[in-house]
Amino acid sequence: MTDYKKLALYYLKAGKRRCIVTIVGVMITVAVLYTALNFGYSYVLQKRQEVRKEADYEIVFLSEDTDRLAQIAADDRVLQAYSGAYTGEEYVSDEERFVEVNYKNALYVNIRHPYQMESVMEAMKADYGVDARLNNELAVLYLQDSDGLLGVVLILVLLVAYIFAIFAVGMIRNTVQMFTLEQVKDYGILRCIGATKGQLNRVIYRMGAGMELTGIAAGVLLGTIISVILGFSKDVNVGFHIGPAIPILIAYLGDLYFVMQECSKLVTKISPVSAVRGEYRIKKEKIKVRGNGLMGRLFGVEGAYARKSVLRNSGRFAKTVTAMMLSITAIIICLSIESMVHDTKKNINDMYGRYLEENQSPASIFNDVEWIQSEDLPSAEEIKENSLHYYVTETKMVYSARGNLVDPETYYGKFNKDYAEQTSLGSYIEAMMQRWRERNTKEYSEKDDVEYEKAVDSLNSSFISIEGCDQNDLDYLSEFIESGTAELDDDGILVIGGGSVMDYSWTGDEKLTLYDLGKHFDTYDLQVGDTIRLVDYREYKKRYQAAYDKMMADSILVSPEVDTGDTYISEERATKEGRSTWREQYVIAERIRQELIEEGYYRTYTVQGVLDFGDQLLPEWADIYMKRDSYFDLTGFDEQDMTGVKYAIDLDSVPISYFDMLSSDLTDVLYGYAYARNVMRYALAFAAFVFILSSVNIINTTAGNLHMRRKELAQLRVLGMSRKRLIHTVMLEGVMATALSNILGFLFGTIFTIYIYEYLSMLLYIKPTIAWWAFGVGFAASALVICGSIYVSLRDLPVDIVDDLKLEE
Repeated sequence: MTDYKKLALYYLKAGKRRCIVTIVGVMITVAVLYTALNFGYSYVLQKRQEVRKEADYEIVFLSEDTDRLAQIAADDRVLQAYSGAYTGEEYVSDEERFVEVNYKNALYVNIRHPYQMESVMEAMKADYGVDARLNNELAVLYLQDSDGLLGVVLILVLLVAYIFAIFAVGMIRNTVQMFTLEQVKDYGILRCIGATKGQLNRVIYRMGAGMELTGIAAGVLLGTIISVILGFSKDVNVGFHIGPAIPILIAYLGDLYFVMQECSKLVTKISPVSAVRGEYRIKKEKIKVRGNGLMGRLFGVEGAYARKSVLRNSGRFAKTVTAMMLSITAIIICLSIESMVHDTKKNINDMYGRYLEENQSPASIFNDVEWIQSEDLPSAEEIKENSLHYYVTETKMVYSARGNLVDPETYYGKFNKDYAEQTSLGSYIEAMMQRWRERNTKEYSEKDDVEYEKAVDSLNSSFISIEGCDQNDLDYLSEFIESGTAELDDDGILVIGGGSVMDYSWTGDEKLTLYDLGKHFDTYDLQVGDTIRLVDYREYKKRYQAAYDKMMADSILVSPEVDTGDTYISEERATKEGRSTWREQYVIAERIRQELIEEGYYRTYTVQGVLDFGDQLLPEWADIYMKRDSYFDLTGFDEQDMTGVKYAIDLDSVPISYFDMLSSDLTDVLYGYAYARNVMRYALAFAAFVFILSSVNIINTTAGNLHMRRKELAQLRVLGMSRKRLIHTVMLEGVMATALSNILGFLFGTIFTIYIYEYLSMLLYIKPTIAWWAFGVGFAASALVICGSIYVSLRDLPVDIVDDLKLEE
């Protein structure tokens, strides 16, 4: 017999279960790698088509010499050409600026080898003496640049493929090595009857190549299916491409060749006679006297033997523990971070409430509703379009205005001292009230406009934000009632007695996280039954508007409007007495407010409920809440006079691109959450990938190792150990591996989680969280893999395992 090709297939069929497990492991690595490469390649192809729809050229040649351009168009390197005008920019180094360049008859060309467009362009520029430009947007998609990006990208792709190949070929190495050790006598017999080392090498290589090629084919098929599904969800046209499979084949088959050479040495380095006798090389070591250890104390003779067996095969035990430890570490880290990210959603809802996006600007006597709706708010069509987004769960119209207090002391006079001293807003309000209280005793300089200064201080201290609520709003606010009720009468109001503040002024501790910066304060010492008087907004607005129109009609022009495109300066007007109109409007407003108070044009409202928002941040645009009908009655507005809109958003489905449209303080937080949420999906997939590969490796190694220990196990049976005790003894080896890998995995997982938290806490509102339940997941998974693989392998051993000794005779 001189042809041993079928021998490899015979050995693979004999170890069918082990081969299937190995092929599955290779398939998983290839599927993950091919999915990424195929999706990326398909995305690049689609982007190329989109770019060509806008500008279908690779190189544009710039010259006014039409004859020379005609020669370029006839060049063999050009596939397609057309002429047209070109407008672009060119950097002038002497002037250190870009200047516009224009060509009426530029030549746009596509070449036969677009992956060489840069080198072809340079060659043709030298050949024809003309200037040229690449279509940079398209050139990038063909990996064209002057910095060697093509080489870097190819190296990175091959490097990533080689890393995956290490995992896959490592599993094949273990499997083939086990096959080789099991069949070493067969190889010795073949050597004795004339088989050469080269022939045996080819048998071993065919075994590895057979499993690898099968795994690659299955992985490419699975990867194609996954990438097509992924492309459908990401709106990318994905199909099967041979290109992404090439680096996989290079890395996997290349690495396999060298690994199989190593496996072949197990056979070719020993003599045929030694191989037939089963005397393959074993490392000699001194006999060591070992005690029973903890395992012996806990489990008796079985535990002591399991401990000695592990110490005798410490290298294999260390590999098993290390592989499973890495898996458990990844599981602990990913599940703990996932728990933190999941808690972030609750923390955001707790801190920001139901509506995470809002756009509003309260009406006032200075800003009417029509101006707000036209300048500050999105149009009705935009609001409707935003409401239809799949991640928007509710859209709410806002009705708010800045009213005026009759006596500021009835509201701001009951300010909480800690809130005033420890927050920026509190400090501002306290300073504002202090200026108002001292307005009549303060010493003014000759340059001061005293009437204007007093008017501004009085108006600022009287402003109070009012929001009109429908029943749905009141039901939501009832969750925060500290005292009283949210069931309001027509003259009833809700006031804010406390809430949290996101404020950097109250502490200088740089170690605080974003979550820690939310601090609760009591705001106003208002009680149920207190009364607050508000100036009649409707009458106030009517009188102010009339007075303002008269003032502007009587004013004189000081400086005209300037609009040069780059600079805009509004016109400046003043009263006949010389006071600017923007100052005079405040004087008029305060004078009318005082007149209305004296004439009794105000409304009295009773505090019927005090709110404490707890961990939720204090509202930015509301001081008091009243029924919407009461709001309409006070202001004279109706349902059409909305001053804002707010949206409830589902954080689990909102895309990252959504946050490009936002500009609030919450944007970075929401972006961080969405980004971390998406990253965690890949991190969990990676953890599962590592665990599956480790498990496949452990299952294969365990099965092969136990098969090689059949003689040892048979000897134990001869010495009187029952089959049940034998299984129990070997299972204790798995218990040791499981216990040690879990202890190390828990330790390293916790340490790395703490370090990752230090980074995440700068981006997200999170508390330091260790997912203790993840320990249970890691322990259960590792025990299932390690102990399960041992039990299954032992169960498959023949009942009359003692017969193995008879075969050796």
